[in-house]
Amino acid sequence: MKFNYLFLVIIIFSSSFLFSQKKFQVKGFGHLGYDVEYHEDDEEVDLDYVLGEQSLFISGSLAKKFSYLGEFSLNYDHHTNAVRASIRRARVKYNYFGNHSVIIGQMHTPINYWNDVYFHARIFYPTADRPLSFSYFIPIHSLGIRSQGQNIGKLNFGYDIQSSSGHGIDGTNPSFTSAMHIKPVEGMRIGASYYYSHLKDVNALHHQHSEQQNAASNYEGTLDYQLLSFSFARFEKSLEILNEFSTAITTTDSLGTAYNYSNYLYIGYNIKEKHTPFVLLDLLQSAENDLFIGPFNQLKFGIGYKHEFSPALNLKCQLERYTAIQNMSNSSNQAPNGYEFSIQLSYAIY
Repeated sequence: MKFNYLFLVIIIFSSSFLFSQKKFQVKGFGHLGYDVEYHEDDEEVDLDYVLGEQSLFISGSLAKKFSYLGEFSLNYDHHTNAVRASIRRARVKYNYFGNHSVIIGQMHTPINYWNDVYFHARIFYPTADRPLSFSYFIPIHSLGIRSQGQNIGKLNFGYDIQSSSGHGIDGTNPSFTSAMHIKPVEGMRIGASYYYSHLKDVNALHHQHSEQQNAASNYEGTLDYQLLSFSFARFEKSLEILNEFSTAITTTDSLGTAYNYSNYLYIGYNIKEKHTPFVLLDLLQSAENDLFIGPFNQLKFGIGYKHEFSPALNLKCQLERYTAIQNMSNSSNQAPNGYEFSIQLSYAIY
């Protein structure tokens, strides 16, 4: 706990100094919420006020062609009643020629549209929460080096080639990522990516794979992890569409190769640029012989509404139904059944 407070004081002090020197831009983001969950299996209702993640975003120039981007956060864990400090991103970018750059440091893994465009600030999310794949499939952060190109040619082609520590960010599980996308018209982006990592100790990495712990597994051996992802995004003045599809392939000596799938679909419609009703469909299914995620499946669909008071403040209301996919109803890690209603107030301080 003392480290958390010390971390916060250092970040606030250093950010204020940099801002006063007009060398860097400092922005703050956060959210508050209230959740109501009904669990059909035990007929219980949970009511929770939510203190969401509070983030500090720092960016600016270091020297000619060199820039810095940092994202630091404080997150309250209601399970342990503790505040957790995290360095989400800390990277230096060298723009060596035109739209081509080299980036080194801790960054978001360039897997899909969501992880490229949105960071930890909920004010930019189209919905109140992230896709299910971020809790089980997606290696959100990675520490390493990346070659990047943006907005090349008539199709606004972009690429990312990255070598990093992958899962765990400790250097013991090297990974490789290759991603590309095009933006053929304003507001549209189509992309695909491939990710590979050789994991030396799966059990030790379950808490590091994403923001949540993976499904329970006692497997402690090595594992090859591959992730194929496809994204389609179209954000027009009125209509908004985002689809994220992923296939996670795990290979072990004991049970062979397992194929896991996820798909997230969001559709929203802007009314007078302030009112956005939306629908979402989110599913995740892992194989019975998977030893990393564990046999797990869930289907979630819902409706919601976003009201934008200003670019720095919005309110989201979201009702979700979640249930298990029926063809895996005998799985030992069957998803719970129930409903969740969320109210979320997101804000930005510029």
